[in-house]
Amino acid sequence: MISILALWFAAAGLWSDANVTRLSVQPANDRTQILIHVDGNVTWQHTFLKEGNRLVVDLTGAQQSLRMDFTDIDRGGVRGMRISQFRPRVVRVVVDLAQPVDYSVKGGAGEIRISFPNPAGSFEPWNMGLGDDRPASVDAMEKAVAARAAPAPSVADEPAITISIIDQPLVDVLAGFAEFSRRSIIPAPEVATTIINAEVMNKPWDQALEAILSAHGMTIRENEAGILIVEGLATLQARQATEPVVTRKFDIKYMPADSLRQTVTSLLTPSRGTVSVASAGNALLVTDTRAALDRIAPVIQELDVRRPQVSIQSKIVFVDRTALEELGFVYDLKDSRGNQLNQIIGGFVDQDGDGVLEPDEQTDENVVLLGGNSIAALANANYRVASPAIQVVTSLVLGRHSLFTFLEALQSVSVSDVQATPVIQVLNNVEARIQVGERTPIRTIDAGSTGGGQAPVATVDIHNTGIILRVTPTITGNQVLLDIHAERSNIGLAPSDIGATFNTQEAETQVLVDNGETAVIAGLTLIEKLKVRAGIPFLMDLPVLGALFRQETEREQKRDLLIMVTPHIVRDGQ
Repeated sequence: MISILALWFAAAGLWSDANVTRLSVQPANDRTQILIHVDGNVTWQHTFLKEGNRLVVDLTGAQQSLRMDFTDIDRGGVRGMRISQFRPRVVRVVVDLAQPVDYSVKGGAGEIRISFPNPAGSFEPWNMGLGDDRPASVDAMEKAVAARAAPAPSVADEPAITISIIDQPLVDVLAGFAEFSRRSIIPAPEVATTIINAEVMNKPWDQALEAILSAHGMTIRENEAGILIVEGLATLQARQATEPVVTRKFDIKYMPADSLRQTVTSLLTPSRGTVSVASAGNALLVTDTRAALDRIAPVIQELDVRRPQVSIQSKIVFVDRTALEELGFVYDLKDSRGNQLNQIIGGFVDQDGDGVLEPDEQTDENVVLLGGNSIAALANANYRVASPAIQVVTSLVLGRHSLFTFLEALQSVSVSDVQATPVIQVLNNVEARIQVGERTPIRTIDAGSTGGGQAPVATVDIHNTGIILRVTPTITGNQVLLDIHAERSNIGLAPSDIGATFNTQEAETQVLVDNGETAVIAGLTLIEKLKVRAGIPFLMDLPVLGALFRQETEREQKRDLLIMVTPHIVRDGQ
């Protein structure tokens, strides 16, 4: 164990530790030699671990310069080697052997020589030192490790460290990290004697230290002077309970400040911290301890970033086609001196009994003769073609009887084509809403409120009708995930006293499209067909001639809705 006094001597330059400059594996006749090159004087100890066939050599008075693992040597009975700064001024070299061997360790002339019988036959020498090109296999290995386990690179990544700690007091561990990082690290008195056991492989030193302290129930903070202080969690909680609170203003640039309020609230010190939205300007006012504010500041900075936008170009097409065909016959048989059904054509009544029908004796009322023989008939009078395109009237006079026949026909086709091409720009992950239609008021009367002589209470609800499109874009690389809700609705009168009904065509979906690709929502088609046959019973069903005694109406209505949505990603600066 190295003392604090020795660390001061090393920092003052009174001790000059040797650097490990090179490792090599060489063939020597029928033996294998492992050479550890140093540029100064060191002492060594060695141990062989049967579990895993590992040879451990500790060099005292040495500094690690290579800081690498070599796992693909595979020659002369040597599978690989690892080198690390085991303790301050102690470098540990671990040799992974293929099998147990009878070895010897000797030193001299700036090198430590490990020799044992070669169990694998002849092999090419292997060397690795400061300034040498690294083997491709080592590069591939480290790239794989970095891709799998390393954190995302930052502007100022700390150097990596590989360290193995066994039953060492915290003060010695921190001294080693301080010497490696050139930072001032001070332990609190209550944790200075904590015993540490850990092994970290090729990680940034700050992450390695934080992980080791967290595993042993400690935390680290940096004061205003840049000194790192290690203390226990209980000390941290006690200090936070007495530390004065201050208020800091955080200006928010790219999003509503209120949208960050809930996130910041979760980071505050319980029962001490508060956050509010500034009444003037888009800012947050956070009140908490300085340590908490320093912890909150980078979170706000990471969240308050300029988000990409999406320009949504849409085309909405609504086609309403109505086809109508009507054909009908109306018959009116009158008796000029008797019964008359004057619903379609007016008649006459001989009021003075002189046998002459005068103009002033014209009437639209039905005439019923109570005595004598007379006949009148009216067929299909209530099933006539509304606004016929053609109307033919024929009459046949038989004595005092007249037969009038009306032929009415209509064929019409109406097409309504509504097209809209709105364009809207929206932030990523924010809903955009487009409506082409109207806001329809619906009046509702609460009849139950009339008790006690009070008047009924009427309320008005506003319903959005027409073509409604809601789109929420989510950018994923060069693609956009669209959450689409499309609706076409209109209002109609209900057949009963409930007031109104809403007819809707609605679709909801999620689709992933490329930037500039069009998503199409089609098939929202509604077809209504109506066919009515009305006429004289029995006669209307006669083959061929039945068409002369009935009226036929055929109506077909087709509504088709087509929606096309095209997103375009708008990057910064575009």
